[in-house]
Amino acid sequence: MRPARMRKLRAVILDEKMDNVVRELHEEGLMELCDLTSKLEDPQWADLLSPSSPAPYLRDVSALLIKTNRFLDLFDSVKPEEKRGLKELLNPTLPPKEKVTFSSADEVIAYGRSLLESIEGEVKELAERLNYLESRINYLQQLKGYMEYLKDFDIDLEYVKSGPYTYVAVGLVPEDRISQLKERISSITDNLSEVIEGRTVITSEREKKVPVIVVTLKEYGDAVSGELRRSGFERIEISNLKGTPRENLEKIEEEIKECKKERETILNKLRELAKKWYRKLLVLHELLEIEKERAESYTKYGRTKRTYMLEGWVPEKYVDKAKSTIERASQGCGVVEVGEPDEPEEKIPVMLDNPKPVKPFEMLTEMFAPPKYNEIDPTLLIVPGFLIFFGIMLTDAVYGLLLTALGLFIWKKLGKISEGARNIGYILTLAGIATVVAGIITGGYLGDFLKQFLGFDIYKTPFALVNPLGESFYINESRPLFKIGNIAVDNGPIAILLFSILIGVLHLFIGLVIGFKENLEKKGFMEAFLNQGIWILLIIGVAVGVITNMPYLIAATVAVVVLLCIIKGYMKGGILDAMLGAMDITGFLGNVLSYARLLALCLATGGLAMAVNIMAKLIGDSIPVIGILLALIVLLIGHTFNFVMNGLGAFIHSLRLHYVEFFGQFYEGGGKKFQPFKAKREYTTVN
Repeated sequence: MRPARMRKLRAVILDEKMDNVVRELHEEGLMELCDLTSKLEDPQWADLLSPSSPAPYLRDVSALLIKTNRFLDLFDSVKPEEKRGLKELLNPTLPPKEKVTFSSADEVIAYGRSLLESIEGEVKELAERLNYLESRINYLQQLKGYMEYLKDFDIDLEYVKSGPYTYVAVGLVPEDRISQLKERISSITDNLSEVIEGRTVITSEREKKVPVIVVTLKEYGDAVSGELRRSGFERIEISNLKGTPRENLEKIEEEIKECKKERETILNKLRELAKKWYRKLLVLHELLEIEKERAESYTKYGRTKRTYMLEGWVPEKYVDKAKSTIERASQGCGVVEVGEPDEPEEKIPVMLDNPKPVKPFEMLTEMFAPPKYNEIDPTLLIVPGFLIFFGIMLTDAVYGLLLTALGLFIWKKLGKISEGARNIGYILTLAGIATVVAGIITGGYLGDFLKQFLGFDIYKTPFALVNPLGESFYINESRPLFKIGNIAVDNGPIAILLFSILIGVLHLFIGLVIGFKENLEKKGFMEAFLNQGIWILLIIGVAVGVITNMPYLIAATVAVVVLLCIIKGYMKGGILDAMLGAMDITGFLGNVLSYARLLALCLATGGLAMAVNIMAKLIGDSIPVIGILLALIVLLIGHTFNFVMNGLGAFIHSLRLHYVEFFGQFYEGGGKKFQPFKAKREYTTVN
């Protein structure tokens, strides 16, 4: 399957009908607009069209947006932190949508102005008073700290200030510099100065400083001030204070208390107003953002004296609807032309178009890179491989049930408000089901829980096909799965390893066939054969040799492939590349062996689960009474850890096998994702 086929749509519309067309297209979301700015630099285009400016209402919309954001920020700052209950977290509800019927930007602007004026009339004085109180409290808190530093000075601060003949400075000096400072000041003032020290304090920066009052003659002021700066002096401003520091401390604390009380009163009033207006502001914000996007879209159009020209990409299945939308909105005052893409493929946007059951898996493709236009969309190919690999790696029926329940919860609950959550929930649900199936086949039920705690060895019964950690009822030394010469597949690990390699070869073979077909169509037979055909030949030759028990055919196939790799390298870069080309077969072998990670993670899940069960059993048997509780705790923590870590590992490594080994055979990616011109509505609806 390939991405949706794109068509290029052009329309010329009478200027007075353009706003209707833009609004209709924005609501429908059928088209990705092209920016004509670069085209209009071409003289041929410039003779016909001139660049278009944003719609004239953009300035008004932007101004209202700024004001709306300011009120939203104010209400956000005063709202108490919401304590969402567990029920709300686990089962979020979608916000109700308000139906709107505005038919023009002017109507939205008029509504916005009216609403904001009403809000401002109720909020402005409260907000201004709140800002004043916040500033005043901050100032008083700082002043309170200064008074704490100076409280040992029993002196009226009204008189601690410079006069016509004196220079006075009050502040803090680092403790380790006070002695040197006193000596320097005494020296530069000819002993006509006084440095009064207070008790050492520890500042908010955890530094030891000494509060001081420095007094000297006015004529020494500049020299003393310079010396204070060099000593790290932190000045304290007290010029407007009267009374002792302790008296001021009491007054400051009382004023802080009164300010905080008034602030809380104002906050309560603003919280009530937030309940009244916040939802309406969110609706207005969304409306203004939509109008802003519409106004800015005009910069992508070209225009003449009386018309606009727009150009964009439309998926082929939406062409008729997009065309009829423009014709209806323009009331017949527009001409629409639809044609084939006229630009390089890398500039054509890509829209994935998979069946509904497969669509959530598109996120896995996009995590790697969207396909290029006309490149194959690998989403459908990811689904079976990802689920099979995931199931084999996690391979425990109980873990699978837990994962299925988790996936269903994310899909049905959290997915209501998030498309990403909906997709990942759907994927995890299917991955959980695949894990249940793999767990039943391998007899994995919390590892060997049944054997450790119930004495039931499921691998000695017909209820498990294969034992990942040893022999089973169906596969054992006396009943091997099959023999190849002297090699017998008589235990679970070997059987799973063999299955992993076989499914890996099949996976790579599918990728190679697709890559061969793609190269054959785009670059010719030689390119297809040298890049994919060689390895297809190798797989077919080895497979036929194994099935027919003809080792000479296998050896001959390998020799031919090595020779072809040498020839390919020589054609590419001469002797050196030819020598390196002989090693390409080891790279392909590495890709095949990479699928052995299916066995590795399968063993990791089963082995860690077994270790948890053994520890819990030992604790339960060796510690009387309380041992049962401790064993339950070990089981809970151990299996939770195993489920999370190996579940995450299964997810990552399943993707890796696709992104590295599988995609490497045919898929490049790097396409430009289709981004329709579409109104984003969370709080409003026009239906």
